Amino acid sequence: MQKVEHTTIVEAPVHEVFSYAANWQFWTDWFDGFTDCSPITEVERGNGAIYDYKMWVLGIPFRCQTEIHNFVENKGWSGHRVKGVPHKTTWIFEELESRTKFTYIAEYSLPIPILGPILCVLFTDPAWRRILKKSLNKFTAHFNS
Repeated sequence: MQKVEHTTIVEAPVHEVFSYAANWQFWTDWFDGFTDCSPITEVERGNGAIYDYKMWVLGIPFRCQTEIHNFVENKGWSGHRVKGVPHKTTWIFEELESRTKFTYIAEYSLPIPILGPILCVLFTDPAWRRILKKSLNKFTAHFNS
């Protein structure tokens, strides 16, 4: 699996940052290329919640479903692939006095024999780095407005 990550410092307390980040209804507001998100389980927040969404990378839409695991209030969670491109996400929130350090990690692979890893290194990894940087900048800007 390929791994890309980005960290930002948010000028807000961890409980506010976490509350905003954990609300799936806001994800399309700040996560670049992330559209058509909705929960498909009765649980809409926390362990066991499964979200169906579309993720656009390099102009290509990928329909995915992710299940939430290891959800700890004000600390983070991980998302594991249910359907779509093999992936795992990790959301980490660290309290820094009145600020919050937010790290997003995406691990994924393209299920194309031999070419998948090459395409990742040449094309999707740089695209994911741009997506994460832009997304976390938009996320941070939410708290500065």
